[in-house]
Amino acid sequence: MSTPAALVIGEALTDIVREVDGTVRSRPGGSPANVAVGLARLGVATELLTCLGADAHGDALREHLEQAGVTLRAGSVTPDRTSTAEARIGTDGAATYRFDIDWNPGQIALDPVRLIHTGSLATVVEPGAGAVESALAAAHPGTLISFDPNVRPSLGLPRDEARRRFERIAGLSHLVKMSDEDLEWLYPAEPFSAVAALMHASGVHLFIVTRGAQGCTLSTARWTAEIPALPVTVADTIGAGDAFMSGLLYAILTADGDQAVRSGDLSQEVAEGWARTALHSAAITVSRHGAQPPYPADLGVGMERESLTAG
Repeated sequence: MSTPAALVIGEALTDIVREVDGTVRSRPGGSPANVAVGLARLGVATELLTCLGADAHGDALREHLEQAGVTLRAGSVTPDRTSTAEARIGTDGAATYRFDIDWNPGQIALDPVRLIHTGSLATVVEPGAGAVESALAAAHPGTLISFDPNVRPSLGLPRDEARRRFERIAGLSHLVKMSDEDLEWLYPAEPFSAVAALMHASGVHLFIVTRGAQGCTLSTARWTAEIPALPVTVADTIGAGDAFMSGLLYAILTADGDQAVRSGDLSQEVAEGWARTALHSAAITVSRHGAQPPYPADLGVGMERESLTAG
């Protein structure tokens, strides 16, 4: 087995999707699991540390992850049931969620990897959130740490507490990506520049806000850039931000850019290229129903290496 280049920590769950026409479908989901699938489909050797129940939903998720090439690192605690998210699709294709979550991976021991990614429910739902924070704080200094808060107001966490948790994890991360909706909820009425300055002061070297059909904004301590989105016909937005994240991390790793992100010595031209790959990945995913990130052929790239490993 090849040494993983990426370890993703966080929830894998079943999306119970209620379409506009009343159709109900069950699909594998969970933001961290979606990122792991996206990385593995693109040839990055990826391990997922998660919690899956011994039930039908858990079996379906295991099959989905294994088919994508994700290696499961079992959590120390296996719940009686697999977590679920009920997603209701609006007439514009956007999804709203209601969650039933059990997140308790126990103490997390980390082996050396090039990348650790986490976010979403795994960084706010206890008791697992505390374990994730402790693991990131103990990560090897040569590991790139990325974080996507993927804020879920429907969890009922008070805004001030959610913001404190976000800022603690961001302070342990080199790369933070969030949506414009995340930004607006966590920092209402605050301009992007003010939040970006806060992120860079806390040690975040690359801060990105995705803006749906308007593309994304990139920021470092030295420059800011706007990248337009690709035109696309939207099937639904499930997994769009996760596909952006996996596309971005894939682009960074394949360019051996992890050291540049860790150090903050980032070329604007290079980072903009990574963001374009991420936007392409997201555009492909929103054109499909459910969280279906691309393969290399979808992005128009060849597989120069069979698998991207830690070496």
